Amino acid sequence: MVTVVVWYTVVLALIVSFVTMTILVNHNVILKYSNGRIKRFFAHPLLSFTIRRTGSAFISVFLAVTLTFFLLRIYDPSTVFCTSIFSNKRIPIAIKNQLCQLKLQNLGMDSTLFSQYLKFLFNIIPFPKNVCITQTTRLVNGTWSLVCTRQEWKVVNLGVSAVISVDRPVSEFFASQMPWSFYIGLCSMVVELLIGYPMGVFMAKYKNKWFDKLGNAYIILVGSIPSLVYFYLLQALFVEGFHLPLRWSKTDFVSWIPAILTIGLSGVAGIALWVRRYMVDEFGADYIKFARAKGVPENTILFKHVLRNAAVPLVRSIPAGVLYCLLGSYFVEKIYFVEGFGQLLVNSIQRNDYPIVQAVVLVSAIISIVASLIGDITTAIVDPRVTFSSK
Repeated sequence: MVTVVVWYTVVLALIVSFVTMTILVNHNVILKYSNGRIKRFFAHPLLSFTIRRTGSAFISVFLAVTLTFFLLRIYDPSTVFCTSIFSNKRIPIAIKNQLCQLKLQNLGMDSTLFSQYLKFLFNIIPFPKNVCITQTTRLVNGTWSLVCTRQEWKVVNLGVSAVISVDRPVSEFFASQMPWSFYIGLCSMVVELLIGYPMGVFMAKYKNKWFDKLGNAYIILVGSIPSLVYFYLLQALFVEGFHLPLRWSKTDFVSWIPAILTIGLSGVAGIALWVRRYMVDEFGADYIKFARAKGVPENTILFKHVLRNAAVPLVRSIPAGVLYCLLGSYFVEKIYFVEGFGQLLVNSIQRNDYPIVQAVVLVSAIISIVASLIGDITTAIVDPRVTFSSK
């Protein structure tokens, strides 16, 4: 394990050195009068843009997890986690206090708030650390004490469940529930793209015709109805109309179809709206007017010029969409009984399982910010009109 720590430290040092070099070159602290390949590489606008956005992403994640940590601890933890202990009339009061203290100690909430915060940051910083996974209560010299029964080396320690499944590592919840949300979300995204993008293209091509009016009616319908009502309407259509299974099953792919189509069809409207709007703007651009004046056929204008430029928002949305699939959809997972990631946050909040709430917020913040970062970088790469200058 020492070798792993050493290699991890070396890689971290190289990353820090690379970022520092880029910052110094871009601020003309070093290589000021050089024009070689090294200077051109480190001074590339895309590289400095990526580092700036990554830095702001780290700050956003830090603020999100910090705010969540302190908000969860507004209430006295003993009133949250020791209620069942103090309500048990068969336990003497002295033993109740001791059991409550042991429970808080097991959750890491027996110290000062600042100490808990530092320990929390230490656990989530990605660096190898030897942590206690499971603890048990034993009578030592006449006093009940916590004894660690299993230790493991972890890069990130998300803690263990306090309520839902006591002492079960939070990472196991993610490993068992996140994949199902991802599979359903990924299939839903494919449905969105396969239907929404062509729909937006044809709505723009046949603007103000019957197909465009029908598409706009669907977009307005989806946007005006509350999401939950729309989901239940689709559920009734799939279950009662097409006799598809109501309850989701891991082993029966047919039971996945209602959840996939419910998420996918609701996302079609948004994609079609943006593709149509973007293509209508492109059809009114000067270069399209010039092409028409030269007698270029409409299909050539559509497929060679307009579609290529209209693909930019699509390219930007795909990486972000793939990452967002990991988060799941709470309402859809609820009505189809999907054992996914979307329900984990709500269930942990309802049952005051602080470690799971903190971990879900951390992972959700990272996924959301990384998705936005990848989308911005992808747009900068595929769209030559994007500039990095602040002027």
